[in-house]
Amino acid sequence: MKKLFALILAICLSVTVLSALAEEGDVIGYYPDDHPESKVFMSTWVAEGGNWRIEMYGEDGSIKPYIVHRLGDNKEDIWEYATELDKDNINQLTAEPVGLHYKQDTVSGNWDTTYYEDGNATFVLNENGKLIWNDLKEDAGKGLEFEKIGEFFGGRWTKGDIEVQFSDWYDGEYDIRCYRYGENNEILADAILKGAYDPATGTVTAQGSFDPDKPITITFSFGKDGVIWTEDGVSTPMELSQREN
Repeated sequence: MKKLFALILAICLSVTVLSALAEEGDVIGYYPDDHPESKVFMSTWVAEGGNWRIEMYGEDGSIKPYIVHRLGDNKEDIWEYATELDKDNINQLTAEPVGLHYKQDTVSGNWDTTYYEDGNATFVLNENGKLIWNDLKEDAGKGLEFEKIGEFFGGRWTKGDIEVQFSDWYDGEYDIRCYRYGENNEILADAILKGAYDPATGTVTAQGSFDPDKPITITFSFGKDGVIWTEDGVSTPMELSQREN
């Protein structure tokens, strides 16, 4: 659903920004490439053991927060915004007042309920580096502090016959699925790796095994072109996986 909402927000943002430029003759500071200080927001953030999640991604010249609250029974509450960097406070993003809140079925991907399409919010980094979401429409997420876990969440990467999926985050660790494929795309072996994110280095160190008698430790980091797999001191760049599930 992100793609649909991105198009709507892009149109709204274009009108809003052009109007503001015409009236004020000022530069609106929400382009991540033009304002490197805003890139600190570009990450996935979690609270309550992963039951709340904020994915901050760049699209159409804006930072787009995508907020997920797990409800159980294959349901999630979703909020989506488009934001700009606050010119007076580089630790704050301010949303355009076209925020969307809806409930989604995680199996079908269908929207069950649309609550509103005029949401507003700010996102602030506090003194401890935690992200605070201030929902100005209905005060959702009040009291939550979101912890940074990097840009790995949901990614699928491959090297040779191995594919890695950063499938989820629970209670302080990434749940990483690792598959080894054969010539005909059949799965020959699979492993579940668990790894914590280190904000100081921007890496995930994960442990698991394809063979119970041969545990492995892998450090994942982000390079210029994507994820890097480091094992036993040897680093291998990975590519985005195009493999069909």
